[in-house]
Amino acid sequence: MMHPRRLSGSPANIARYYAIGDYYTKGDAEISAWGGSLAQGLGLSGEVDPKTMEALLAGKVAGQQLGRNRQDGIQHHPGWDFAISAPKSVSIMALAAGDERIIKAHEQAVDVALAYLEEHAQLRRREGKEVVHETTGRLLWARFTEHASRELDPHLHTHIVIFNMTNRAGDERYVSLETRAMYTEQMATGQIYRNQLAHGLRELGYQIEFDPRRGLFEISGVPRTLISEMSQRAHQIDDHARAHGFVGQAERRKSFYATRGPKLKVSLEDLHLQWHTRLLPHEKPISALQEKVEERGERKVEIVPGDAARAALYGIRQPEGREAVNALGRHYAAALASHVGEVRFADIRPLVAHHEERRKLLATRHQTGDDILNKSRTSRRSAKLEQSLSLHVALALDDAAPIATADRLLGSLETANLSPEQERALVHMALSHDRVTGIAGVAGSGKSTLVASLRAAARPEKKFVALAPTSSAAAELGAKAEIASRTVASLLASGGHGLTSDHVLVLDEAGQLGNRQALRVLELSRVTGARLILMGDNRQTGAIEQGKAFWLMQRLGLATAELTETRRQETEAMKAAVTAARAGEYEVSVGALDKVVSGAASEDLAKGLVAEWTRLNSRSRASTNILVLDNATRLIVNSQIREVLKQEGAIAAEDSRLAILTPGGHSDQEKRMARFYSGGQVVKFSRDQPALGLVRDGEYRVIGIGRDKNGRQHVRLIDDQGRIHRWDPRTSKAAQVNVFLEENRGLAVGDRIQWRLVSKELKLKNAERGTVEKLDGPLATIRWDRDGRVQEIDLSRHRTWDHGYGETVYSAQSKTYDRAYILAPVGSPLVNGQNYYTAITRARFGVKLWTEDKQKLIDKLTARSGEKTSALEGLGRLQQDHNKAVSVRHDERIVRLREEQLRQRLARKDRLLERELIRRLRGTGGLAGRFAENARLGVERLERHIRSRLPGRDRQTLHSDVQQGDRQQHDEQVREDRNAIDR
Repeated sequence: MMHPRRLSGSPANIARYYAIGDYYTKGDAEISAWGGSLAQGLGLSGEVDPKTMEALLAGKVAGQQLGRNRQDGIQHHPGWDFAISAPKSVSIMALAAGDERIIKAHEQAVDVALAYLEEHAQLRRREGKEVVHETTGRLLWARFTEHASRELDPHLHTHIVIFNMTNRAGDERYVSLETRAMYTEQMATGQIYRNQLAHGLRELGYQIEFDPRRGLFEISGVPRTLISEMSQRAHQIDDHARAHGFVGQAERRKSFYATRGPKLKVSLEDLHLQWHTRLLPHEKPISALQEKVEERGERKVEIVPGDAARAALYGIRQPEGREAVNALGRHYAAALASHVGEVRFADIRPLVAHHEERRKLLATRHQTGDDILNKSRTSRRSAKLEQSLSLHVALALDDAAPIATADRLLGSLETANLSPEQERALVHMALSHDRVTGIAGVAGSGKSTLVASLRAAARPEKKFVALAPTSSAAAELGAKAEIASRTVASLLASGGHGLTSDHVLVLDEAGQLGNRQALRVLELSRVTGARLILMGDNRQTGAIEQGKAFWLMQRLGLATAELTETRRQETEAMKAAVTAARAGEYEVSVGALDKVVSGAASEDLAKGLVAEWTRLNSRSRASTNILVLDNATRLIVNSQIREVLKQEGAIAAEDSRLAILTPGGHSDQEKRMARFYSGGQVVKFSRDQPALGLVRDGEYRVIGIGRDKNGRQHVRLIDDQGRIHRWDPRTSKAAQVNVFLEENRGLAVGDRIQWRLVSKELKLKNAERGTVEKLDGPLATIRWDRDGRVQEIDLSRHRTWDHGYGETVYSAQSKTYDRAYILAPVGSPLVNGQNYYTAITRARFGVKLWTEDKQKLIDKLTARSGEKTSALEGLGRLQQDHNKAVSVRHDERIVRLREEQLRQRLARKDRLLERELIRRLRGTGGLAGRFAENARLGVERLERHIRSRLPGRDRQTLHSDVQQGDRQQHDEQVREDRNAIDR
């Protein structure tokens, strides 16, 4: 692990702390050394001299004094500590078990990591009014290797004190260092260290066990109980982070410094004796491990080229699954984490460079999203994906008849009671000749009301379908607009079965669509001719996977009507809070909320929120939603609410303890690789896998990973009958695989429950909530909120549920409540502008918010919008790939695609008609008539094909003829055929 921190204190105290030691007396084995590109020019080598270090910390270098002139003198920040720590099992074997070779391997791994970190050293200068960050790649550091933690556990780690100075190569003038890029690269640097160290351990004869998702490892054979016993410091940090809601390495650093205990003074020799004593209860497994290491001996471990190639490719694919643009270091870190001990940075780097040379990875130069994208890259595949969106916008232009006639629309406008802004949007949707149109509306602007008005004005043959990325959002729109509803995933899985040009697909929450999903919906619209109306709010929570397709399509020329007036919020304060949040004025927005509670730890804030919620009467509770930013916080809230409700008697005191399945959070790339599966996980398939004997919705527990005769990994699954299946994840589509972890929950009569996976068998949508009315062991009788339906479910067989009190912002999107209580831990990575805006816009009358520090929350919302990245934005190609430019650049291709899509639609109509006629004829039993109809349909298709190939007809005429003459003739023929059959 790498833990960077900014140094504070006087240069003299800092130098003493590192050179002499602070909480134990250093030994001869704990080396110090100068390093970095600047060291040689300054004549620094060997052990670190405290006096020289003190002068450098004060900014005195080569006769210069660095710093800023202030009224009270020159101010100079001394530097930073980038500490690198070995895994606990490594510290145990190196320090407690006495294998000094490991210390040398650690030092070599630190060297490799520091070489990478130094590449990102920068200086900052002004060019006119702009601040420019220039990479120098030159550092000076003093490194100190230590052997104990503050709690005096064995802890092999190296402090790298990086001085606040740098310069350009060949320049004798020194300037202050800019560490922004170095902080960004800390994760990649830490992973480079771990991979190098793990490989070095293997060459010493050790074997390792690693987590490919986090890139962490331990030495195989070191007892877990021993690791836990010698991790007192880690337990302190974990407990503090859990209590304060700190998630991720960056936030855990706060716990690291907040839990530092009082300083102790003991000699290193005494510590070694203590560690040896603590090792005695585990002497047998440690001795066995040492014997195996000695038996294997030191050896050269060759890198398998195939492993390196797979790691490099995974390193590119995994980050791009979530973001279109990533820092190059993120690709390195992902590649290395997936193959710890099997590849090193030196093996990965040239392969990634080769992908760049082949233009599979492209350098971006424009800011996109929130992150500081140091040496940012996008893949050619991501860029082409976004360019395809522009092509689809161009193909949709003037490619459909209006949904409504003018006279029907006028009648609807007279009775709809719409605002002028809504009326303009309705006209835009109803009369447009474009197959794809957009409605960009603020949250609560009445988009569902517009859909209902559009349906009333539409031509009689039009069939409306409400779509959304989540089942709850689709059902919400369908219920309000009184139209059929389904999820986007469901539509795509069906391949658009049954869709024709008479369908109008109204896709709500379009901002949650990733690029790939958006492209597939557009392709279905193109092939079938179905109208597609995309509705959403770019300020709300975006897609989980790569892309911000709705935002991008608007920038690429999608005809879009704007709805800027919110109609959901019914108080002036709430309208002000929402308006300010949308404008990025978070201080004003937070100030306009009903109440903001701060000044406590996350768990205490949760208790306060629950106490306020439980003071409400039952009616107010039902109309007040509790919103949290992440699942960890949701679990805390749910647990505390249940405790209070039990005391009140609102839920039964006696729990049934039931096992549930919670999402494992695997990406598509992780689902495809056996190494990302581990014992205890549960795998479910949304489609049968007949070749393997795996059935849809069956539960298969992972019992291990094996290899076939060719050395390829497979996952060993066991079903409820005890049968073992050997499954290669590469043979299944990632979208059809769900990976879960098993957890336990208490459930009682009166409990609120939320379903967390779509179930066709139970006719349940994701995020549906209900109340447990009866419970007999695992057999629960539940009344669902949506339609009041009462259903008996065996929860031992259907386990994808959880308590339904607190709700995440993502699942709450599209819903409306009277009031919302929001818990926003500042340390959560999911606290950002989009999630905050989405959360407060759920409420009509008021919002109360709980957070540790109000000002820190405002600062974080300002710095972290939550906006996704775009390849075309990062490449600076938004204008170049606008649909108008694409139409000019690819004129012939677009005309050819238009002709093709018209033929596809007519052929699709023929197939639908043929199926309908065959169905009718089967009812009459006329075999001769059936043959005659098949012959007639064949002749009709042949005639249409010949007409489409006639010479001398220009493309526009072809388009017009097919759209008007052929379509009318085709429809008239269908009517005649059906009348004949009926007769």
